[in-house]
Amino acid sequence: MPFYQSATSSDLTMTTRDKASTTEQLSLVFELYRRIPQGRKVTAKQLQAELADAGMYRGIRSVQRNLDVIVDYFDVDKDTRSKPFGYSRGMYSQPTLSARELVLLQLAKATLSQQLPPSLEYAIDFAFSLLRAQPRSHTGMHPPQGDTRKAHALIDELNAPDLLGEFFEPISVALVHQKQITLTLTSGEQIEQVSPVGITTTASELYLVYQNTLNDYDDLPLTCIAKLKVLTFYFDYPSDFQLHQYQLKSEPQRSTLQTNNITPLIASDR
Repeated sequence: MPFYQSATSSDLTMTTRDKASTTEQLSLVFELYRRIPQGRKVTAKQLQAELADAGMYRGIRSVQRNLDVIVDYFDVDKDTRSKPFGYSRGMYSQPTLSARELVLLQLAKATLSQQLPPSLEYAIDFAFSLLRAQPRSHTGMHPPQGDTRKAHALIDELNAPDLLGEFFEPISVALVHQKQITLTLTSGEQIEQVSPVGITTTASELYLVYQNTLNDYDDLPLTCIAKLKVLTFYFDYPSDFQLHQYQLKSEPQRSTLQTNNITPLIASDR
């Protein structure tokens, strides 16, 4: 009987150790996988350094062995044409966010949801759909507990026009695809064939920044726009323009604090 009890205790110890080892192994695999980028390559040495920054210290051979497992079972390519080997995920595979990226995205979504009107709620939710696709696991393989949204924003809603939901998309199309636009203001004035170069937000207002037909830069609050028409005319984004350096003209009385808090929302990455 004592022998039977001793064997059972040993078996339990071994089983517990095996489970711990399996959990650690799976955790390492997923930590490596989520750090492999899309569209560019990363080496085992670089991934080893990233793991160390996260407090997970593994030898280079351990990292390489686990990368081979990942290549066999996941959508990861291994470029063996030259050393050090490079690892990458396909451009169309579903990206996996780290904890830092996940919270940053949640915070960005919470901020936009608070600042923009309800008419854009669906567009915001769709833009951040990546948040819904994240695996419910983290280091240690325990599922997250509590509210899945662990970031919240307590800020005032921007002074936005009622029609923002209707013409925010054409503004975005004109910005992204560099199409000229014609504006009809609430005053009845029409501004013909201008080139939109960005959207800027202050603490309380959204502004459209554009280049006029005289090649000067100007801006106006979105609350002043009654209608907006996207033209077929393409324009080259001005190479000498930097949205984050632009000083708003429509709000000359704003304080220094407001000036420092101006945030470019949409800009060319040139």
